Amino acid sequence: MSSDRSPNQQVRGSVRGWGRTFEALANRRFRLLWLGTLLTFGAGQMTLVVRPWLAFEISGSAFSLGLVAAAQGVPMVLASPFGGVAADRLSKRTVILISQAVLMAVSAVVAALIVLDLVEVWHLAVLALVHGTTIPFNVPVRQSYIPVLVDRRGLGNAVALQSSGRNLNQVLAPSLGGLLLAWSPAVAFLAIVALHLMAMGMALRLPAAKPAQAAGKGMVGELSTGFRYVLGSPFITTLILMATLAAVLGMPYLQLLAVFQKEVLEVGPRELGFMFSAAGAGALTGSLLVASFSRIADRGYPQLLAGIAFGVGLVLFAQSPIYEISLVLLFLIGMAAQSYMTMNQTLLMSTTDPSLYGRVLSLQMMLRGLLPLSILPIGAFVDRYGASSTVSVLGFSLAAAIVVLGLLRPELRRHRAER
Repeated sequence: MSSDRSPNQQVRGSVRGWGRTFEALANRRFRLLWLGTLLTFGAGQMTLVVRPWLAFEISGSAFSLGLVAAAQGVPMVLASPFGGVAADRLSKRTVILISQAVLMAVSAVVAALIVLDLVEVWHLAVLALVHGTTIPFNVPVRQSYIPVLVDRRGLGNAVALQSSGRNLNQVLAPSLGGLLLAWSPAVAFLAIVALHLMAMGMALRLPAAKPAQAAGKGMVGELSTGFRYVLGSPFITTLILMATLAAVLGMPYLQLLAVFQKEVLEVGPRELGFMFSAAGAGALTGSLLVASFSRIADRGYPQLLAGIAFGVGLVLFAQSPIYEISLVLLFLIGMAAQSYMTMNQTLLMSTTDPSLYGRVLSLQMMLRGLLPLSILPIGAFVDRYGASSTVSVLGFSLAAAIVVLGLLRPELRRHRAER
């Protein structure tokens, strides 16, 4: 590990200001992880565009769109703790390779169903169920790899760069997904297959990162250790709650962009891709800002401000009837949302026992799995009251909840992680 850290240390001494943005990429093994994450989340962002579009195109109902999203959310909630144990107790490389192969197979099946003209909403729901079971074994292990590959001082920069790589895809992949949808939905899903295949190639070059021998607690014991650790730390519990609020009240707007595209803004699937890309460009900007000024990423106060801005931005977007203005607002929403989540992730990792990274991150993912579940009732509200009214209420609720947490938990304003 020392051979990989020395480039980081050399760069750290020679760069200043914005030059620190890409500091962690001097580490070769972190670059492999970063590239693999870039490809994986590229596939994920394309899926976020093409699967809701396909579900809405087949059914014409926001409730059906929510049903498919919920089918992914249920197993995410149930499987996340087990994914965390796998991240802490199994070879990280093996877990990534197996989960990546399953994700690739899911998209290949959808493409085949489209080609055969057999695809129905229930097919998408069943495959979303498999997808949701697999994601908790891929994302936490990628996150828990970071402290293995970089030193503690570079952790904030590495976490932000991991987010920025993901958000780079949020800029490019949705536009590509929209263009491929306009050409052929089957081609769009085959492109997702190709991205997962390349991500597997990156993972093959990572170190196995086998953990120390477990203490013989068994699966139940390992799970209970993680839960007790989180419940015993009020600050970590609050951070996870803040991530959950953003997932349940804030992030559903992405799943509903297909509804805004067709029923509010009255534009086509190509413009839908640009809407996702605008949010992605903002998210990329937010994560790069945190990477460049990573000293603010380990403090609680900026996270509160970003969360409030996220909620207010959603209210403004929901009331916009003009496509161009909506694109600008989506950029600002993406920037606020990703700044909020990146700072939350950095605070969480900098205050967590390294031997429990996987389980703590998986618990956070389990609660964030409520996002797809929340789409089901939200979709019903959209069908009854409209997308604009629903998202306005969600945005206001998020901003209000963040304000209340900031008032009730003053340590969120004062906290600064140890270096």
